[in-house]
Amino acid sequence: MKDHIYKTRAIAAALLAALMIFTSYIPAKVFASSNIPVIVDIPVTYIVNGNAEIAGGDTVTLTADDPSSPMPGGTEGGKKTINIRNEGTYSFGDIRFDKPGVHWYTVTRNLTKRKGVTKDGTVYKAKVIALNDGHGYVLAYKEGSDEKSELVYEDKVAPATGDVSKVLGYLVILIASAVSLTALAVFRVFNKRRKVQNGYE
Repeated sequence: MKDHIYKTRAIAAALLAALMIFTSYIPAKVFASSNIPVIVDIPVTYIVNGNAEIAGGDTVTLTADDPSSPMPGGTEGGKKTINIRNEGTYSFGDIRFDKPGVHWYTVTRNLTKRKGVTKDGTVYKAKVIALNDGHGYVLAYKEGSDEKSELVYEDKVAPATGDVSKVLGYLVILIASAVSLTALAVFRVFNKRRKVQNGYE
């Protein structure tokens, strides 16, 4: 009976040792969660208070703070530039992250001067968080602030003041009327003096 117990224990110990040896040769990554690629885009919204056709036509540029950070397709010289013309939301394009991490980007607007338009030249910092479960997040901040913000450019267009030619026309009529009244008044005074001198009054 005792021999049977000893044999059972010996077999169990041998199996346990074999299992430990076997598992030691299995790569650790089998048990680790694998990294799933993350794809995100950084949206830019353009809003105009007034006539959008007058305000639009600028470009917005995305630059990675770390040159090793992934960039969207079409990037040239470490920068991706897009045009914003009409009101709406624009994208720099998909950015793929093959491993988890945190990346910072700078978004700037290249301003052009337009008469009667006050343009928004805010510089934004975009923080991209890529997780190993396939999820990614984009957080935007105005440069110099730690408060989260929407990445929005908002222009203001001054209201139209009317047709300048009409205003000039009215001004000419007003001046002509003033000159006519003045001339008539002068003529009446002159005519009255002449009558007095001639003894009519």
